Amino acid sequence: MSEAAQYVPAGPQQPAPRRGRTRLLLVPVGIVVLLLAIPGGTYGFAQNQLSQAQGSEAAGSYKQALSSYATVAAVAGNPVARLLLGDLADHAQTGTAETHFLWGVQLKQQGKFEESETQLRATVKSGIADWAARGNAALADLFIAWGQALVAKQQFQAGIDRYNQVSAFDPAGSVSAATNAGLASAYAGYAQWYTQQQPPDYPNALTWYEKLVKDFPDSSDAKLAQSSAFPQTLYNAGLAFVQQLKYQQARDAMTELVQKFPKTSWGTQANAALHANQTLTGQLVVSNTNSAPVANRLVRIATHYQIVKAHTYQDSPPIYSTSTDANGNFKVSMPPGENYLITWWDPSRSTFVTTFVSDTQPVNLITINPLEPAHTTVATS
Repeated sequence: MSEAAQYVPAGPQQPAPRRGRTRLLLVPVGIVVLLLAIPGGTYGFAQNQLSQAQGSEAAGSYKQALSSYATVAAVAGNPVARLLLGDLADHAQTGTAETHFLWGVQLKQQGKFEESETQLRATVKSGIADWAARGNAALADLFIAWGQALVAKQQFQAGIDRYNQVSAFDPAGSVSAATNAGLASAYAGYAQWYTQQQPPDYPNALTWYEKLVKDFPDSSDAKLAQSSAFPQTLYNAGLAFVQQLKYQQARDAMTELVQKFPKTSWGTQANAALHANQTLTGQLVVSNTNSAPVANRLVRIATHYQIVKAHTYQDSPPIYSTSTDANGNFKVSMPPGENYLITWWDPSRSTFVTTFVSDTQPVNLITINPLEPAHTTVATS
């Protein structure tokens, strides 16, 4: 049995329906609806907040201005709203950077340096090249002012630390002259402060005068220090080092004074100190293995001598003499120098003798250093 054919109405052929056209049309319609909705409320709100922010900024109410700018950024800065409100978002970003900058400058002028640093660093982080550059320049100025304020309060190390931060914000060296002048003044002030303590701390004062002259030799502070304070401190530091038993440092200070400031009164005194008599103490004992003291024995020290032959020497003046006490101890004051020879009186031979460890070198050859007392032990056999 055959089936009846399906009925097909007469007329032109209908095209097959195209899937997706309706979906494509929905996106533009959604955007249009959104764009129509934004101007109706959101745009007006964001614009109002921007106006408030700008008014607060102009009035110096920086905290309120930043709050209003943040609201504008939150409303207009999201990806969807930015299609229409991008201009407002840009104004908010620029206004925020400007407000941080103005607030930071104001705080610096008020001496609120830490708060100022916070605001100026926020300016640098704004992402706007021009404001970042201005923020860095302001930070350099801030640390100079901060350093000056701390030094004025005699907080020298803290002030020096602030000055040393300037270069991080001033790569071109635009304020390097002011920074160096501030550091030189801080070094000089720090050194002077140490000399005014009770008792004066000349070694630490010397450290800062030496840094001043080394790091900023052409500064007015360095030139003034070299005219008086620096050489005086060198001399007093040398004496202080002697008291601390730091003899090499004492000699270094006095030698530097003689070499760099020979025509000053302090240079003259240092030269005299380096050549002044030093104290030599010692003990005369029986031998290197027998430490029994030898009492009441004449001892003498020759400043020059010559080995004539094995176990025989010839000494020459000046010769310094003394005697041992009951415990074999002796003491003599003599100029510093090297290769002095100690001998003692031997009654059995009616002569002064010495002990040799070899045919060429006596066992009691000594050295006396400038500014440093010396001590030695001498064996008779």
